Amino acid sequence: GHPEQRAKAVVSTQSTGGGQNIKAVKSMVRDCKISIYAQGSNNADVPKMAPDRVMSIQSSFESLKVILPHLVPNMQLGAEPEEYDVRILIPAHTRMSVNGKHGSTLVRIKTESNSSYFSIFPDPLPNSDEYIVKIINPTIEGAAKALVDIAKAISSTKGCQSVAFYDPQIWTPGTKGDNGSFTDNPPLPGERPPPPGEEETSESGTKEERVDGEVKQEMNEAR
Repeated sequence: GHPEQRAKAVVSTQSTGGGQNIKAVKSMVRDCKISIYAQGSNNADVPKMAPDRVMSIQSSFESLKVILPHLVPNMQLGAEPEEYDVRILIPAHTRMSVNGKHGSTLVRIKTESNSSYFSIFPDPLPNSDEYIVKIINPTIEGAAKALVDIAKAISSTKGCQSVAFYDPQIWTPGTKGDNGSFTDNPPLPGERPPPPGEEETSESGTKEERVDGEVKQEMNEAR
């Protein structure tokens, strides 16, 4: 489905609605806040036709290990994909923390999580100081481990500078550099989301609530 429909899958079950999926995930741990942003940094609504959404998770690393395996499947294009495509947004000044000296940290996380693809894209998302790290992994557990390890890698540097957060938006593919967005780097060759259905938001927040360097998953809702 489109971003709005995929957000519904993360937030609610089809039968119950009302944010039941997120409520169930949050009930597994004590220190967790999950938001899918319906508004940008200027408090304007996210464009319905934007091909992505941003999900924020604020929690301890131990809680992340518990909840991410329950969130990753609902971010995917198909019900049972051969590999899981997840993308995390990191502040520009933390890229070296993820890369490591001579790429050592990047290689370690990729190897230990058994990811088939792990890369920091060279250009920031439009009008922001955030970069995408894309992970492709054959298992939910491996994808979740990679995300947790990235969060750990940036934990000591994330608060050192202010960050212009990315707002989901629409632009012509190929005009904003190699940024790893779902506009320019869809999960399947040539894939583009269909028109959205009815909008439904729950457990959502504004950019004022975003914490610099928290785990942010740019979600392709056509997945």
